[in-house]
Amino acid sequence: MKRLLCFIGALLIVAAFAQSYVDISIGGKFIMRLRAGYGNLTVEERARIVEERLVEVLGERLREEQITLKEVRKDAQYEIYIRGRLLITVTPADAEAAKMSVKQIAEHWLKQLRRTLPELSARPPQ
Repeated sequence: MKRLLCFIGALLIVAAFAQSYVDISIGGKFIMRLRAGYGNLTVEERARIVEERLVEVLGERLREEQITLKEVRKDAQYEIYIRGRLLITVTPADAEAAKMSVKQIAEHWLKQLRRTLPELSARPPQ
């Protein structure tokens, strides 16, 4: 019985330290990994909102320079925009979960978005 309780305790500790995350993919292409919620949103709810926003902006040809990063609060919060529309707010919780600084994770996501989204966007009519 004592061993069983120790085993269950160890599992609970592992579960407490395990990070949950949601990978966002469009058309089978990996876009980004979210590891933290925002405000009162769970990570899953936040991922769904980001996916919806991505689908909205991918209807016409997208260029890298249309994906921009804005520093909102010095070293504490960034926002990524596509065609001037907010895609996601990058927070200290995102940085902590990714074991990066807020600026590092924001720039990482920006790079990934710029690499992936233009090729996923619809081609202009020929």
